[in-house]
Amino acid sequence: MIWDSALPDKPWGEDSAFAVEVRRFLRDHWPVPPFRPVRQEAVDRWFAALCRHGWSVPAWPAIHGGPGWTLPQRFIWERAVALAQAPAMDPVGVGLVGPLVQAQDDGRLCERYLEDIRTARSRWAEGLSGLSARGGGLCACRVGSSHELHGELTAVAGLNRATHVLCLGVMDGVPGLFAAALTDGGVRQVDAQTLAFAGAEADLLGPLGGGLAALDAVLCSEQAPVAVTAPAQAQLEWLKGVLNETNDGSGDFLRNDPGIKRRLAELEVELSALQALEARSLAQRTVDGAPDAKAIQLSLRCAGLESSLGEFLGEAAGYYALAQPDPALMDNEPPMGPGYALPSIAGMLAPLWAVDARRRILAAQLIG
Repeated sequence: MIWDSALPDKPWGEDSAFAVEVRRFLRDHWPVPPFRPVRQEAVDRWFAALCRHGWSVPAWPAIHGGPGWTLPQRFIWERAVALAQAPAMDPVGVGLVGPLVQAQDDGRLCERYLEDIRTARSRWAEGLSGLSARGGGLCACRVGSSHELHGELTAVAGLNRATHVLCLGVMDGVPGLFAAALTDGGVRQVDAQTLAFAGAEADLLGPLGGGLAALDAVLCSEQAPVAVTAPAQAQLEWLKGVLNETNDGSGDFLRNDPGIKRRLAELEVELSALQALEARSLAQRTVDGAPDAKAIQLSLRCAGLESSLGEFLGEAAGYYALAQPDPALMDNEPPMGPGYALPSIAGMLAPLWAVDARRRILAAQLIG
């Protein structure tokens, strides 16, 4: 398996025993080969195992239910999970909402949100665009000691199975970050990416006008991801396997096509360069604790590489490389591309990098 063979035996030396424990945990609780179809039951079992083991929020401090891992331990864990293509617990809840709530030092907010995130009882969608196709946007008003949301929010990511949403709204002309439960009677899902609010109760996460600064602080905090090149490595290794084993329809293999060989070599060189930069970034981070602007740019470049890998797949597989294949079209229409394409991506988890890419793009905007 990719995650088993590619994980170094002694990354950063002193944590080799921990690396063995991580391997064993993955074998026991996520034995699914990377990029293969996964049933929701398997995902639920994986999340339950994370919660039982106390590994559901690996970057959180121990005071808030995290395992209290060192930076090398987090690197080992994040890299192994990414190479195994094991599902993230809740990227928005764990990576954004949790740190935002912790930064408020508000016991009421911590009690309301953190434990449910840690134990997978809640799942968060992300609506940071704050925009509406109908021009209304999302507005907030104060009602007593609470807040209410009104209007429409589009381009919401991760609504499937979500119980809460983190969104950007405007109150008295000033933007702010708000958290709202989708089970509230004042919120309604219009379509797969749109929510309509009519007096939904919400919590303000931080002072008005400071929402983007708060997000910037989260993305540059000690809880920011450590093993940023691993998702691209997993994608590249899987794609190389596909090219090595797939017939091009003319009696040869895709790996021997000159154009594909050249493109693959370019992507491998880019990944190697980013891994070298990652090693430098990690060395600096062991001193500073949190990533600096260069580390954020590294994350953005990794997101760009993942996008390039997706484009490469599109060049080889055509129609079948859609990030979210349309079941209706695939069932009712004959193949529009070469016959080898469909098997090559049938097991892809879609979309693999959507949430992280949005976070990294936001980070780039915040740091200019």
